Amino acid sequence: MISSSKFFLVTLSIAAIAIFGSLQTAAQPLAPPPPPFIDDIENIPVDFNEIAAAYAYDRSIPLNVEITNKQDFPSFTKIYFSYDSLNGGRVPAVIMMPKNHVKPMKEERATVPGAFPVVFFMHFHVADKSMADIFSTWPGYGLAVMAIDGVFRGGREEKNKDILEPDPVVSAKHMMMQVKDILRGFDALAQWEGIDPGRIGYMGISMGALTGTVATALDARVKSIILADGAADFSLIFDQSDYGSLQEIKKYMNDRGLKKRDLMETFKFVEPAVFAPRITGRPVMFMNGEEDTTMTLPAMKKLHEVTGSDKKKVLWYKSGHILPVEKIPSDALKWFRGTL
Repeated sequence: MISSSKFFLVTLSIAAIAIFGSLQTAAQPLAPPPPPFIDDIENIPVDFNEIAAAYAYDRSIPLNVEITNKQDFPSFTKIYFSYDSLNGGRVPAVIMMPKNHVKPMKEERATVPGAFPVVFFMHFHVADKSMADIFSTWPGYGLAVMAIDGVFRGGREEKNKDILEPDPVVSAKHMMMQVKDILRGFDALAQWEGIDPGRIGYMGISMGALTGTVATALDARVKSIILADGAADFSLIFDQSDYGSLQEIKKYMNDRGLKKRDLMETFKFVEPAVFAPRITGRPVMFMNGEEDTTMTLPAMKKLHEVTGSDKKKVLWYKSGHILPVEKIPSDALKWFRGTL
């Protein structure tokens, strides 16, 4: 007979495989791909004060957190809640809080005695907050996990709407919306009873890594960072990626005679290459697949190079964009145990 705890973990493994498998199906490239942009591009001038001002807000604005459900597990309580979005509407979220009999991970590092460190997790493009279930063993080690539904995902789904639309202006706007929701998520964690506000970590995969690079650069409260399937320089990504949604944007631009400079001007407010140099003084780990054709090798290496931290680690997997789900939770936990 299988124990309830083993059954729970097996169920999570099956769910994780289903989630990652759905991305493989959804991420099939369009055929044939549009031609690459043909114009040369110089560096786009960037006024970071202007860019940072686009994300400025008053942290004292009430979040109006509303808890909607709770589920008990042996080592943690799973709390479903929502909070106000700066973009209007509500952000559905979940936090897995370790129970009182569990000791906080590396409690000697606590800035608030007895409080738990936490990792904010941001899912990839076609997933939702339930993807955080693959990290459900972490609370047993004294590490809380929070996740939200990204823009137009999960409980925020709207018919025929997506964070990535063919119009690049709309896509960039949606990505900025997600960055703001992540920043407000950090606000929620800083106020959450039982969470150590001095020990907030971040992990984002793919879209969660792109928007997370921006959010963590803007918010120094995040002390340790994992960017999985991340990249920098949208001109590299768009030129070489076989991901369907990105090809649709490129086709939209080619059909309208828009150039690479137009792309970079549009995306500079969410460009990881603009923000990554400002991630300094905090440890950062990159997780990437050696055969990734979604983000592509040059763009992934660009993110590694331009990130400003002097405490960087790159973990390569023999995989494509879909990283090995059987390795990610343990590799990430090892990182946070050592850095958070």
